[in-house]
Amino acid sequence: MDAADEVKRRIAEHVEWQKQGAWVVLWGCYTRVFWAYACWPVVPADGVVVSAGDPEVLYSQMRDVEREHDYLRWRHRRA
Repeated sequence: MDAADEVKRRIAEHVEWQKQGAWVVLWGCYTRVFWAYACWPVVPADGVVVSAGDPEVLYSQMRDVEREHDYLRWRHRRA
């Protein structure tokens, strides 16, 4: 892994941290894109995976998927 890949890996780590365990986020050294895998209980049976070359685009796609699958309502539900 070269220095640029290490920077991208750290960016992926930061995005994952921001999402507080709701996603696993990786930098693909071979694919040259970021990958995010949803890991919340309400994820559809076939899973949710998003990818993007830019971390801001990835984050935006993650938010869109969370809205689409009503994750935010589940995450922030009131007892």
